[in-house]
Amino acid sequence: MENRILFKARDLMTRNGVKHITMDDIASQLGISKKTIYQFYKDKDALVMAVVNFELEEQALKCQRTQDMADNAVHEMFMILEDIQQMFKNMNPMTMNELAKYYPEAFLRIQNHKDEFMHKIIKTNLIKGIEQGVYRKEIDPEILSIYRLETSFVPFNAQLYPYSKFDIAKVTLQIIENFIYGVMSIKGIEFMEKYKHETVANAPVDLQNN
Repeated sequence: MENRILFKARDLMTRNGVKHITMDDIASQLGISKKTIYQFYKDKDALVMAVVNFELEEQALKCQRTQDMADNAVHEMFMILEDIQQMFKNMNPMTMNELAKYYPEAFLRIQNHKDEFMHKIIKTNLIKGIEQGVYRKEIDPEILSIYRLETSFVPFNAQLYPYSKFDIAKVTLQIIENFIYGVMSIKGIEFMEKYKHETVANAPVDLQNN
């Protein structure tokens, strides 16, 4: 039951934002009483923190699997881009801002994960890419890993990219692709174009539109 509550809360908060989803909403969707939820989570803050922790643990596992599966540093970044596209498909753009405003402890958990785990992932990727010759040898992994991390929240800034005008997924991908192409060598760019071409070639055909 605890996992059912967690997964339903995760689904509702991801699609609809965090602020307006209530314990009553979650209980109604699951066909249980609100009292049952409180047996596992003392309040909404605790449930939000559990959802955030679950998401970060999932992200960490995906990153580690990607590192193990990737042929090289560029391939690793390419697979991360594909994961991000999937993640943003059903994500409400207000979710991150609502966490920052109404659930500061959960948001701090995200920031710490970014500054520690993600910093290590990005820096390791940059060092690996230099060694493999797919990234430019003159780049500084420490400087650029910090820069990349600081741009990760930019797509959620509604003053820069109003949600009525911009697609948060597209903004995120544009920023990351600009970063990746900026650090890649000619060899790295050739790999990236190869992976993109293979993805298009292997994409399922939509028979309804053909």
